[in-house]
Amino acid sequence: MRGRSAIAILLAILLSVPVVGGMNTATTTAMEDEEEMDPCMDDPEQPCANQTVLYLWSNGQSTFWSHFNANETDNDGDNMYDQRKASGVMNVDMRFSMNPQLNKRLNMTLDGEVRIVLNIFLEGDWTNNNNDGPCQNDCEELNVTLWSGATAIVRQHVPQVSTGWNPITITHRITEGQTLWDASTANPSIQLEMKVKGDEQPSWLGSTTGEAANFSIKLSADGESRIELPIDPASWDADFQAGDDGVVEAEEQPGFLFMAALATMTLAAVYFPSREEESENF
Repeated sequence: MRGRSAIAILLAILLSVPVVGGMNTATTTAMEDEEEMDPCMDDPEQPCANQTVLYLWSNGQSTFWSHFNANETDNDGDNMYDQRKASGVMNVDMRFSMNPQLNKRLNMTLDGEVRIVLNIFLEGDWTNNNNDGPCQNDCEELNVTLWSGATAIVRQHVPQVSTGWNPITITHRITEGQTLWDASTANPSIQLEMKVKGDEQPSWLGSTTGEAANFSIKLSADGESRIELPIDPASWDADFQAGDDGVVEAEEQPGFLFMAALATMTLAAVYFPSREEESENF
């Protein structure tokens, strides 16, 4: 009996001592994380507390991408993408998908405002059944779609554009089914679609008649084209990034498991009789 009492006292003392490999390590790690560099600087193309705007980029040669850094060294030097066709229908279909891929879970603020800002230059004809142009039911007005993975967050038909530069602003309120953007399934992108027709023809002495089709867009180096997202500040919490319930996996809690084992041993030492006591009872 004295041996079991001694074991119980010893185990109780061990339970009261902080676990070096568990709680102390976790506390130390948390303190070190707080002292790390601003995560926006550590991974500048990913969203973070100070970066919630998606910027649009292109190399000027039909390669498009987007990310959350306001700077991009591979962007076209003129900060412009230009697509032209002298005669016939020009199919515009460009999609600025986030590259590198989104690596975080994002929670959009319910009823928060998405704001899409574009600056587009147009020439040619894009209106069907218009006697003033060449379109004959083979053109299409501008459509803008913001995607979260394969889910369309907002698709906006934009008929009110004209020849020349067109500053365009599209707004949308986040609904209940659009709040969670998971990194594995919700990589953001924006798609621009339009069919513009040109009827430019050669004429005398090198001149031309008619008008070529032209679709140009100002990119994000000057901040003109962008998508402002209402990302909830709670997105940056470690618990939210861990998963739906915010529970850390068991293997990441060595201190808890160690203390549970000690508690079990203590109960065994106090309540389970020794073999000698068992023999005395017979």
